[in-house]
Amino acid sequence: MTDLMPPRSSGDPGPDANDGPSGRRRFNDGPSGRRRFTVALGVVAVAAVGVVAALAVVSSLRPHLYTGTVLQGDEPAPSLAELAYGDGTPVDLADFDGEVVLVFFGYTNCPDVCPTTMADAAAAVGLLDDGDAERTNLVMVSVDPDRDDAAKVGEYVGFFDPGFRGASGPVEAIDRAASAYGVFYQLNEPEADGSYLVDHTGTLMGIGPDGSVRVIWSSDVGPEALAADIAALLS
Repeated sequence: MTDLMPPRSSGDPGPDANDGPSGRRRFNDGPSGRRRFTVALGVVAVAAVGVVAALAVVSSLRPHLYTGTVLQGDEPAPSLAELAYGDGTPVDLADFDGEVVLVFFGYTNCPDVCPTTMADAAAAVGLLDDGDAERTNLVMVSVDPDRDDAAKVGEYVGFFDPGFRGASGPVEAIDRAASAYGVFYQLNEPEADGSYLVDHTGTLMGIGPDGSVRVIWSSDVGPEALAADIAALLS
């Protein structure tokens, strides 16, 4: 049979050496091809960095969602000046200007809410960075002044965190302070051994750096959520 294919000259290399079996050109893996590949990778990397940066900006602009109830008023927090610390010094909220003050009404013989709230508050402070922790304070006001003088309350809260402070005072002064903060409390009938429980509001109130009550937390807020809210108040 006659071969219809024209003979190749000795100088004809035949099909393009860069063509594959189907005639498609293979990727040029020479120096110029590698340069184009490197440039492409660089473009992808820059684009990825841009996306990450944009997400970071958007995240920073997103307002913090507080776990506690946020109050919008700018009135100064009710005074606690009728009450005193264990050394007799009146409680002056102005001493905490530019800081956060957590205010709690409870009593040292409380079997549940008070120790849990103090433990959670101490754990929350421990989660803050050093600067925010130093600017976070707690004052516990006793609603059981017959058994709790200020020194006893101070010793009680100091067990949870040495920076926490306790306060107490005459019944009338505690009544006025509790009413101003929207706190209810009531002494129950004594048991046969003379012991008794005190029903009381278990909320924790946060006074912001501007001196206004900014957030109210329920007793089950938890350390992580509380720490995040405190950090937002201080930012």
